[in-house]
Amino acid sequence: MNNELEMILDICLNQIEDGESTIDECLALYPEQAPQLAPLLKAATKLSLAREIMPSPTYKARARAQLSIYMQQNPQRKRVSPIFWRFAIGVMTMLLVFLLTGTSFAQSALPGDQLYDWKLTSEDLWRMTSSDQLGVDITLSNRRVNEIVVVSGNHTREERALKNYEKLLVKFNATKNQPDRARILPVLRAQHESLIKAGISVPPQLEAFFPN
Repeated sequence: MNNELEMILDICLNQIEDGESTIDECLALYPEQAPQLAPLLKAATKLSLAREIMPSPTYKARARAQLSIYMQQNPQRKRVSPIFWRFAIGVMTMLLVFLLTGTSFAQSALPGDQLYDWKLTSEDLWRMTSSDQLGVDITLSNRRVNEIVVVSGNHTREERALKNYEKLLVKFNATKNQPDRARILPVLRAQHESLIKAGISVPPQLEAFFPN
């Protein structure tokens, strides 16, 4: 039998026997052990009120045996230290703050920047959880056009920006729903004009996606 529980059981039985405590008072003093102690202590109320009970040595021995059997049949899970939970919560809070802060900073990232992949990932998550995925795609296509304009002159960055923009153009071109196409076409015309005004040479493979 667990030494701590055995000691608590003895204390409670003796206090009840001496009239110093009631069963409820004992259980209140030991809330963690209360589920195991309650059925044993309450059994002593069969003959009289709790404060009048005087457990015999035989009763104490039987109670210990019953408690031991109960413990074997109902093993308690190892409790996790409160310090561990405080530490875990602290770490999770720091990670959440880092994630939110990093995502916020990533929104201004450009192709070639360290946070650009993070930006694209956060956009994918935004699209997945949005009820208007086409609206998200239109917003993202405007972002890609702005990125192309900003990084123009840097061949490597501009090439990546154009590829990301092309992915959205392919998606728009595959749209067959007429109301959706009615939303897309004016956006593509405006984006095409923006690229031309910015002096961006639009590759032939992208020109095919723009409406006449």
